[in-house]
Amino acid sequence: MRKRTVHMTSLSLLWIVSLLFLTIAVPASTAKTMPLKDIADSYAEEQILSLVKAGVIVGDPDGYFRPHQSVKRAEFVALLNRTLGIRPVSSQIQAYTDVPKYVWSYGDVQASAALGIVNGTSVTTFAPNRTLTRQEAAVIIMRALGTKPSGTPSLPVADSSLIAAWAKPYVSEALKTKLLVGYAGHFRPTDPISREETAVILHRVLSRLDKQPPKPPVVLGWQYQSTTQEFLNLVNGSEVNTLSPRWFFLNPDGSISDSADPSLVQWAHEKGKKVWALFGNRFDAKATHDILSTPAKMNALVDKLAALVDTYRLDGINVDFENMYPADRIAFTTFVRELSAALHAKGAVVSVDVPRDLHSDWSDPYDYAALAQHADYLVLMGYEEHWSGGAKAGSVSSLPWLADSISGLVGRVPAGKLIVGLPLYTRDWYQSNGKWLSADLTIPQSYQLATASGASIRWDSTLGQYRVSYRKNGVSHTIWMEESRSIGRKVETSLNWPVAGFAFWYVGSPVPDIWTAVSNAITLQQVRANVQL
Repeated sequence: MRKRTVHMTSLSLLWIVSLLFLTIAVPASTAKTMPLKDIADSYAEEQILSLVKAGVIVGDPDGYFRPHQSVKRAEFVALLNRTLGIRPVSSQIQAYTDVPKYVWSYGDVQASAALGIVNGTSVTTFAPNRTLTRQEAAVIIMRALGTKPSGTPSLPVADSSLIAAWAKPYVSEALKTKLLVGYAGHFRPTDPISREETAVILHRVLSRLDKQPPKPPVVLGWQYQSTTQEFLNLVNGSEVNTLSPRWFFLNPDGSISDSADPSLVQWAHEKGKKVWALFGNRFDAKATHDILSTPAKMNALVDKLAALVDTYRLDGINVDFENMYPADRIAFTTFVRELSAALHAKGAVVSVDVPRDLHSDWSDPYDYAALAQHADYLVLMGYEEHWSGGAKAGSVSSLPWLADSISGLVGRVPAGKLIVGLPLYTRDWYQSNGKWLSADLTIPQSYQLATASGASIRWDSTLGQYRVSYRKNGVSHTIWMEESRSIGRKVETSLNWPVAGFAFWYVGSPVPDIWTAVSNAITLQQVRANVQL
């Protein structure tokens, strides 16, 4: 949970529109019956028809595929996305100025940007209608498949000197895996790649994908400041498969406040989802110490929680104890051990929310390795890099900071036990009297503010976020945005480690573009894990 407080003639326009129909999806029934009149003389006829059947490519309304034409950058991205199962993302913030929201390729380019598969021709441009070269195709495909080239590239082609330095490692891998091949001993790196060549390559990729659906990761969503029905409506339009309502809290006398709603559990189970109710300490260090330091009180607490699991048919408990005394480190571990034993006997799980290891009093109460030994999951609260009231303004969760937080725990937390918590909120920062102040914003609120203020929006590739700047009443404001591109990059990067899933603080507003980006990142990771190269 969240912490601490061209102008062109009409004829040319018509021609471009007709070309775009080559890659715009049409209903599957239409694709199956639509003849492709111009592929009989193509060496890729078999592959083209296979991809038509798979829903990757279709002909234009007149039934032409135009196999010998060159592929444009946006077309290639759309075709690759469909091959891999990546869905278009209707992002609120436009990644590139030359791919506006009203063009057919917007969602595919946005999806690719959120996954870091394709870079623009500059920070703000993508050149969607520029012809794609063979070496560019190699880079895009191998990057999408998660290839991380190392060592000296092996390039057994006569024209290797013509391959750009940035492309050589990826061309080497493409040749090695035979996803791209040379011609008469040449690779022809700067030649445009044709539509039929593209079909052959994508068919190779598709044929190497594991068709067995993998086990989905945990996608947990915390409830906060919403009614049960509001929360369920939001979950129903999300990727969340594990609900964590804030139902139980520790009272100073050792009792547990209970605001459970059985209808939520019934709804979740009918939808095939889990419920891990949150049990928190309300940041009360003294009450936490009093209970955990007294064995009889701690055992009674465990018994009460186990009884609540039975009463409400819960699938687990999410323990959210914060602001504890460092001296209670062993006692807290003991509590988690005893709770885990009690709940495991009932087939329920225990997850424990933990902060980044700050080597301070805030994180000292958590013995990460010991907790991971007993609990089923540790949930890394990967946010509050900069917090309200802090001495510095900045991102709630920048990409480098998040990656460092994860890497700091993976050695102590076994594979498959770490869940990465991500923010569905941000802050509007400004200074007053020399001090940094901030206002919390939901994702929709941040979109509205950025639009209404006429703000300057710039992508920061280092932080993996958009930085929004504007002035109000003579005061400079800055927002480090969280939206589909930033969250997509966070999920994609986190999956470089064997994490068990993700948790989101908090599910409180509709953010469909973000959920699509999350789903795409998970899909891409599953492709990478199962593709046969």
